[in-house]
Amino acid sequence: MMQKIYNYFGQDGLLHIICSSVLVGIFSLFFPLLIAIIITAVIGIGKEVIWDKLLKKGIFDKKDLVSDLIGIIIGCL
Repeated sequence: MMQKIYNYFGQDGLLHIICSSVLVGIFSLFFPLLIAIIITAVIGIGKEVIWDKLLKKGIFDKKDLVSDLIGIIIGCL
């Protein structure tokens, strides 16, 4: 099961999940949970759209956005 998850998301996707969950956890210490979720989502979307797609500093990948969403959900738990 873990191998299937890793094969789908890859190391980069798992890093997105971890970072998003940590960001939600940290931001929720200082802001209401909804604000922490919004800030984390903006960071994830901004990274993919601005950094990767527009500035061409990385590879835009929809799986990374899905990974960010999963990380946000985990961070809310």
